[in-house]
Amino acid sequence: MEATGSAGLLNAGGIGSESILISRAQAGDHEAFEQLFNQYQAQIYNYIYRLMGSAEDANDMTQDTFLKAYLALSKTSQDLRVGAWLYRIATNVCLDELRHRKLIKWQPWETFVAAFHPTQVAKDSPERDCINRENSEEVQLIFAQMHPKYRMCLILREYHDLSYDEIAEVLNTTRAAVKSLLFRAREEFRQVFAKVERQPGRAGQ
Repeated sequence: MEATGSAGLLNAGGIGSESILISRAQAGDHEAFEQLFNQYQAQIYNYIYRLMGSAEDANDMTQDTFLKAYLALSKTSQDLRVGAWLYRIATNVCLDELRHRKLIKWQPWETFVAAFHPTQVAKDSPERDCINRENSEEVQLIFAQMHPKYRMCLILREYHDLSYDEIAEVLNTTRAAVKSLLFRAREEFRQVFAKVERQPGRAGQ
C-alpha cells in the first residue's frame, strides 16, 4: 500500500455519526467498529508508513493500533474525536516500537521544545519541493535521519494537514509546544536535506 494524502482526517466521518458508531461498538456491535476501521485504516497506515518507512511495519502496527483501540473502547467517551484518538494510539505504538529497538529513549515532549520563531520552509525553496514529493526516496531518506518526534510533528502538519490544535490533541501537548516542535522539525529537515544534497552523485538531481 502506498502512502496517500489524508486532509481532514479528524473530521472524516462527522462527530455525530462517529459518536453513534462508538456507542454501538461499546455495546458489542462488531460491524460498527469495522465501519470505523474501514473509515480510518488507510489514513492510519499512511501515517505509520511515513514514520517508520516500512510497509511491513506499517501493516503490523496499523493492526496493533486498531486492536488497542478496540480493547480501549470501554474506557472511551462516546463523543471523543475518533481521528485524534486513533492518531494518538498510532503515535504511541510507533514510539513504543522505536524505544524497543533502542532508536530513541523516553523523553517528554517538552524536552524538544525551544523558543518559537514563526518561520516556515519557504514555498519556493528546494526543501519545500522535496517535502512536496512525499513518496520519493529522498524524503524517506531525510525522514530516516530525523528524530522520530520531529518527524511525527512534521508529517502530521505537512501530509495530514492537521492544525496546531489538532496536533496538540494527538501528541497530548500544548499548541505553543506544537509551534516550537514544528519550527525545530523544519530546521532539522533543512539540515538533513542539505547534507543529503551534498552526497556524491546527487549533483543536478
